[in-house]
Amino acid sequence: MVSIVILGGGFAGVKAALTLKSKAKSIDISILVIDKNNFHTFTPSLYEVATSEEPQRNVGIPFKSIFDKNIDFIEGNIEKIDTEKQKIFLDKNREHQYNFLIFALGSENADFGIEGIKKYSLPMKTLEDAIRIKHALRNAKKVIIGGGGFSGTELACELATHKNNLDITLVQGSKILLKEVGDGVSNLARKKVEEGNINLILGEHIKRVTKEKVELDGGRTFPYDVFIWTGGVKPNNLLGKIEVKENLQINNFTNIFAAGDAVSPGVARRAIKMGEIAAWNVLRNMEGRTPLPFSYRNIGYLVPLGSHFATFAMGRYHISGLPAYILQQLILLRYLFEILPFFKAVKRFIKFESDLKV
Repeated sequence: MVSIVILGGGFAGVKAALTLKSKAKSIDISILVIDKNNFHTFTPSLYEVATSEEPQRNVGIPFKSIFDKNIDFIEGNIEKIDTEKQKIFLDKNREHQYNFLIFALGSENADFGIEGIKKYSLPMKTLEDAIRIKHALRNAKKVIIGGGGFSGTELACELATHKNNLDITLVQGSKILLKEVGDGVSNLARKKVEEGNINLILGEHIKRVTKEKVELDGGRTFPYDVFIWTGGVKPNNLLGKIEVKENLQINNFTNIFAAGDAVSPGVARRAIKMGEIAAWNVLRNMEGRTPLPFSYRNIGYLVPLGSHFATFAMGRYHISGLPAYILQQLILLRYLFEILPFFKAVKRFIKFESDLKV
């Protein structure tokens, strides 16, 4: 039996496992997923957990609900990968052999060497991070968010909607908010931020963070009660700096593929596609067939900007407000259908919606 081990149960890892499962009955393979948590995190909703709107049980989907008897799962911290012996070493002196490995451990927070970021900031990368932020906000008056990308902007707008007693400052190093999208969405996001009485600082970088204040490279300082860092991430480095071929095979390893943020941080749908291609290429490798190249075309960006308000941009075309919010919910429902049996997906979506109205 050929052992296929998937490290990481994020968007890429889950898709890889479910793709392999479709062939598990016809070929002699075993599929094992290893993750430090016993649940899959729907990361696009972490900002809602942090602002108390979203119950954390909706963001964490138990792996036992996603995987059946054809996919094994182990909860544990991965300590080392021995690529020569083809072994994974976990905590509690556990180890597992593999014939093929899909490395999908995601990304880590990047502090870019800024003094004090690692020590004093609250990141928003995991469910645990979001819960810490939620607790920290209970007695806070002044909040500073470092980073005006998707996560920072979404969080700032959600806080302005549900925590209107807060003094919120959003710092973005570039002169444009949401620089990844077009001017239409960027300008709309800026308008929503300003309508929420958020102090928006563009074109200045954070130079230093102390226990009590944030210093910008222009010399200005801002005191804070809670400092949240959403300024950047970097790929997981357990295998060092990963370089992959166009088929997602890691250079110098014919039996190791990488997918998702472990290759390069990006949107969830891109990670899902990577997980699918990595899985198919493991199977094609076993069969001696030519691997598939990875390609992805982003059809648009959807950005939540406060309660029941979102914007969607696809080139020059974009919609905003309630229609975009409905689209956001349809995207969530579609994803639930991809990873869960039909009735489980419907049940979770209905519960998700009813909880949002509490």
